[in-house]
Amino acid sequence: MRTGVVIDSACDLPQAYIQSHGIHIMPINLHFGYDIFKDVRDPEATQAFYRKYLAEKTLDAETAPFSAEQIKAVFLDELVLKYDRVLVITISQARSAIFANATEASFGILKQYRERRQKAGMSGSFYLSVLDSKTLFTGEGVLAHEAIRLLEEQNLSFGALRNAIEQLSQQVHGYLVPEDLFYIRHRSSKKGEKTVGLLSYHFGSLLDIKPIIGFHQGESQVVAKERGFDQAMIKLFEIARQAIDRGLATRIVNTSYAGDLELIRRKRAFVDFERYANARGITVLLSVMSTTAGVNVGPGAFALAYIAGPPLATITGPNANAVAHS
Repeated sequence: MRTGVVIDSACDLPQAYIQSHGIHIMPINLHFGYDIFKDVRDPEATQAFYRKYLAEKTLDAETAPFSAEQIKAVFLDELVLKYDRVLVITISQARSAIFANATEASFGILKQYRERRQKAGMSGSFYLSVLDSKTLFTGEGVLAHEAIRLLEEQNLSFGALRNAIEQLSQQVHGYLVPEDLFYIRHRSSKKGEKTVGLLSYHFGSLLDIKPIIGFHQGESQVVAKERGFDQAMIKLFEIARQAIDRGLATRIVNTSYAGDLELIRRKRAFVDFERYANARGITVLLSVMSTTAGVNVGPGAFALAYIAGPPLATITGPNANAVAHS
């Protein structure tokens, strides 16, 4: 059976990885003033929009996920003909309606897929499962990365795959260091982010205090504060080093940056951390942060995520918890 993994465009992974593994992107519409941009995780387009729009703080910028009808159309027109089973991994439902819309769309898809497949000369059932990652950006990325690894290395049944990723979603720890608190305070707060209050915003802006915002199991909190962006990055890498020493469930740490990646690659803190991780068998991924994320957290923000240990002990259940229609 052909299995596909679908992510929304807020999921941060390197473009080369997404393309080489055939991961399908569910777009998010962005509204910049009177302009509409469809975010499909194109790094060059994202960089252009960072330069053109995001630095304009007075510009009205909003994100709008695909509706249930739009998601249903994407599946019926393409995915039910390309795959026999699809796992959809979405950004936390605490911050976006994508999970709710995809879940609603799944009922219509499973009612109508058979007719589409029969017209194309295809037989057999189509299976679909929608999973809330309970995390953001790079956190969603580590789950998608592990889903691909489990498929390619262990050839899991669909139910076992879904169960494994759902379990690992409880172990994802994501972090964000904003470069400019304006975006967290005035844009991300509209999506439910309340970690930076008005007083913290004013003092943080005045004294260049950067919070490290942690996200775990759908909840966010400030886990540390440092004077200046570089010091906050150093502290974040200390947190990640400690997690590596305790043991990770998977062998990657996923990072992203809302800007030119060379600025991060040249930072001593990043170079030292990557060397530390690699020496312990951990791969560090780095990608351009999605436009969707950048709208809410601002240009210059840095994100990091990993899946804390222990690794999955047992994967069972050939089709448990899969949404199926036969």
